[in-house]
Amino acid sequence: MNRLGIAVIGTGFWGRNQTRIFSELENANLACIYDLNPVTAKSVAEQFHVEFSSDLDNVLSREDVNAVAVCTPTTTHKEIALKALNAGKHVLVEKPMTNTISEAQELLSLANRRRLRLMPGHIERFNPAVNHLRYLVDEGRLGNVILLLARRVGRWPERIGDVGVVRDTAIHDIDLARFIFNDDIVSVYARIGSLKHTKEDYAEIMLQFTKGRTAFIDANWLAPRKTRTLVVTGSDASVQLDYITQELSVEDSENITKPKITKQEPLRNELNHFVNAILNDHPFTVTGLDGLRAVEICELCLQSGRTEQTVSLAAPTLS
Repeated sequence: MNRLGIAVIGTGFWGRNQTRIFSELENANLACIYDLNPVTAKSVAEQFHVEFSSDLDNVLSREDVNAVAVCTPTTTHKEIALKALNAGKHVLVEKPMTNTISEAQELLSLANRRRLRLMPGHIERFNPAVNHLRYLVDEGRLGNVILLLARRVGRWPERIGDVGVVRDTAIHDIDLARFIFNDDIVSVYARIGSLKHTKEDYAEIMLQFTKGRTAFIDANWLAPRKTRTLVVTGSDASVQLDYITQELSVEDSENITKPKITKQEPLRNELNHFVNAILNDHPFTVTGLDGLRAVEICELCLQSGRTEQTVSLAAPTLS
């Protein structure tokens, strides 16, 4: 294949964005989009000059569709992704990959059995500033890294209705803490609650890692302004990162420097990576196991918040 045939499943906020990008990628052929609502599907299809359908089985039976991108509500991810995998399609599924640990295990096991590719949509791994920060850590530029502080706050995105702030928002920094530290989490402690919404709308999370490092995550839908920041501290230097502006500031005992980073659209990087990895049989930057681990940690954060107890993690298993 020179181009990967793609169908976008769901044409809400993220589905529209993915439709836009897939329609522009030279290595992808956006064969079709799907939405349960035919009016919505038609509107997006006309905007991007692509075929549409409100029949999922019809979309999954198309021979020109090699892979699907699932952009529907979280509670539908498992059912749609299972259908796609059983139809022989590779799958990109927006975060969180599933609503529960057992659902994520089921997806990953099926993908492995069918020898199909499964990638969760953890978009911040494709932020150029994040990748430069990971490079600094890997190269030892910060010395012995011990601490990560993440703040991801702002008003409630009204399009989100089936999950709370942990699975929608904090999950980004949960995944990135694992990615930046290149380490796994051994215990979770969280304080969570709801002041204005049905689901939890604030979470203060502490993650402990196998090598003794710690990550603190502040996530809420209460702050009046959108903030997306990260601070990583090491024995020789610390780094401040702004996810939105994609700017880094590196501070040691003598200087503050700001590496020049070319700003890019993380979603475009993510979708291009998904397509290229499948076409060229390359590994994904973020795997189905990463998606499973993120779902598991989110679930344990909620458990810790309910019990007010620290929760330990076991090694991930597949059914």
